[in-house]
Amino acid sequence: MRNKIFIKISFLAIVLIVTSCLKDKIGVDWTSSLKGKMYAQISNNGAQSFTIAPLATDQVFKFLVNIATDALPTSDITVTFTVDKAAMDDYTASVQAADTSIHYSYELYPSFTILDNPVTIKAGTRNAYVHVKVSRADTIRLTAKYMIPLTMSNVSSGVTIAANMQTVLWQLPIANKWEGTYKYKGTVTREGDNVLSGYYKNRTMKFATAGPNTIQATSLWYWAGSNGAIGGIGNWLITISEAVTPNTLAIVDPLPNPAVKLLSSYPNRYDPVTKTFYMSVYWGTGPTNRATTDTLTYFGPY
Repeated sequence: MRNKIFIKISFLAIVLIVTSCLKDKIGVDWTSSLKGKMYAQISNNGAQSFTIAPLATDQVFKFLVNIATDALPTSDITVTFTVDKAAMDDYTASVQAADTSIHYSYELYPSFTILDNPVTIKAGTRNAYVHVKVSRADTIRLTAKYMIPLTMSNVSSGVTIAANMQTVLWQLPIANKWEGTYKYKGTVTREGDNVLSGYYKNRTMKFATAGPNTIQATSLWYWAGSNGAIGGIGNWLITISEAVTPNTLAIVDPLPNPAVKLLSSYPNRYDPVTKTFYMSVYWGTGPTNRATTDTLTYFGPY
């Protein structure tokens, strides 16, 4: 099953109590109300997402802190951040309340460092980036829902923290390097079916992370519907072995019957240089019954 679930909902009042608002209505010019005032705010606050790969290297993401003011600051401004687990827990509760079928809870990412804490916004400017280093992710649980919740906790004298733009919740879904959308070209064989059988190209297929070296087909365009589990075909699990180049493949069908298999006479492989899978698979009673020979080239993110 897919290990990442992206949820975009409004940041509820229970998470951030709105005690001030820099812009009350869309289209209203509020700059005059800023005269002589300075508000610190996170430009993209609330729930955000940064996808990490399960690699033995550190990864860094960044976000912008802004000073809303009618005139450029004349001295440096510092903004300090703290980890806000309570905001993360409140967000989890709001997600579960919005969808009662959701039972997971977000967890703090095991190891991370705020590289700019406090962050300094230089005199004569209004903003600066905060960089967060996420420690190696190759040993963490892929099934967990990780988050780094950060709140502005202190700011230089004369600056007010904008309470409704104070916290950012960084969701950290995990993706291995094979996850993504792929362009398909190849031949489909379905015995007795002249509609789906034939040569196709410029179709798209999607693969989601299912483990450090495994992806799962979440869309099989050449089958009825968008779910690969339709018609007796499971959502194929493809495991890539990087011991040699091109990489060798193994494939599993989560459904017991009929199991999808790699055609042994075909050089099934993944080329890491061109980010292309070459596969010939069959199911049903054999290669002459149900089969497809695919060339799948990486096209973009999932």
